[in-house]
Amino acid sequence: MRKYYFTCLVLGFLIIHTAAGQQDSIVTGYKNVKDGELYYETLGHGDETIVFIHDGLVHGEVWDDQFSNFSEKFRVVRYDRRGYGRSPQPEKNYSNIEDLHQVFTFLKIDRAILIGMSAGGGLAIDFTLAHPDKVASLIVVGAVVSGFGYSDHFLTRGGRLTAADYANPEKLLQYFVKEDPYEIAPHNKDIKEKLWHLMEAFPQNIDFSKNRLAVPPERPAIGRLNEIQIPTLIVIGEYDIPDVFVHAGAIESGIPFAQKVIIRNAGHLVPLEQPKIFNEQVQDFLNGAEFFQILNTKGVTEAVEMFHKKRKEDTKWIPFSETHMNALGYQFLQSGQTKEAIELFKLNVLAYPESANTYDSLGEAYMVDGDKELAIQNYNKSLELDPNNKNAIEKLKQLK
Repeated sequence: MRKYYFTCLVLGFLIIHTAAGQQDSIVTGYKNVKDGELYYETLGHGDETIVFIHDGLVHGEVWDDQFSNFSEKFRVVRYDRRGYGRSPQPEKNYSNIEDLHQVFTFLKIDRAILIGMSAGGGLAIDFTLAHPDKVASLIVVGAVVSGFGYSDHFLTRGGRLTAADYANPEKLLQYFVKEDPYEIAPHNKDIKEKLWHLMEAFPQNIDFSKNRLAVPPERPAIGRLNEIQIPTLIVIGEYDIPDVFVHAGAIESGIPFAQKVIIRNAGHLVPLEQPKIFNEQVQDFLNGAEFFQILNTKGVTEAVEMFHKKRKEDTKWIPFSETHMNALGYQFLQSGQTKEAIELFKLNVLAYPESANTYDSLGEAYMVDGDKELAIQNYNKSLELDPNNKNAIEKLKQLK
């Protein structure tokens, strides 16, 4: 494959209409890396950059919906890892972390939002640990974590694949695209067809022998996740394989204040199966990233101040989901930080004033803090919104 041969096809690529009504073409090219080269694409001219990292089956085109959507506000970058898509197969040992760092260097990316799927999510985590100053926010989809094991169920896809099957590329492609119950949710037949067309043009994607040449990170991520101090979103499809849920739990437990969402009617390739819902979840997360960055680095008081300042500018601004803020509040409560928990529960009440659960949680925090009057007040409000709230009924009996 000749370097830059694709330049002549630039005009034939997808044309994106920006919010300003102008047209912006995808810029494509190849980047020399140690003992190889990588194909890349960029689009958009936003102040912030998003780098998309594909999974271990599909090349960068898996991000088509996200690439066009987010280019309206961001500069977006995607590339094919070695042996995927238009990037040549590796012939010598290589480092995915160093390759990504070269992409940053070549495209003059000082800092970016990383969005990685599956093995690409694992790479995003490893890169964040290796270059923390380069990553502003982290979004991982069906991600796996270096240093964390896999079950036999995962390796055999529930007994559906053998070692011989992995040595048969044609059979493996047929299996992963059309038969596997986890890669694409079984009922998403139109997405299976779309995936088949993506893979049909690049059958080398299914040659997993290239992975044997990939050098693992010097230190696995599993024991270092608490070093990641940036806003993090974990996305999983409800039909994904059980091991991915286990890995997601490890990520959520390890990275402070990480958020997790489960997307219905999707398997492993969530952005391909449910692009609209996925894009909305990512945008909501990015809207609240500043809040969680302050919470992570400066603490509850500064985060609360920032919330009130933003609300004065936009009375509808909410940087968190009710469920996530409730879970955070209980983390503080269970760790003995009762005053901080109260402040977080109070924010949840302000953001979701029609929820009985927000008042119930705030009532519990005041009860733990020994403020009987405010505990009763909030439990009563919770009952007003939900007369069947048994927890509030029982707590009020105790308090009175």
